[in-house]
Amino acid sequence: MTTWTLWIGALLVVGGSAAQLTHHTAAARALWVLAVPAFIATTVGAVTAAEFSLPLVLILVAAIAATCALITVTREPVKAKTAAVRGGAQ
Repeated sequence: MTTWTLWIGALLVVGGSAAQLTHHTAAARALWVLAVPAFIATTVGAVTAAEFSLPLVLILVAAIAATCALITVTREPVKAKTAAVRGGAQ
């Protein structure tokens, strides 16, 4: 079970990044928010099923780090947001 929830979380992160790249910010945020419970479920499932091991901990840390990296890389720059709010580039 833990492997499936981890993969679902990874797919949600990738889907959120793809949505952000196509300027669907609301969908991207929703997918990223849904990925968090998937990672939490993976952790809880591993702890309760006594499957908690060093490789699983390393994979979870890598998945969370990759999530943060993808969100950072695909986020719109602050200057673009400011220009859009002001009505265009100055």
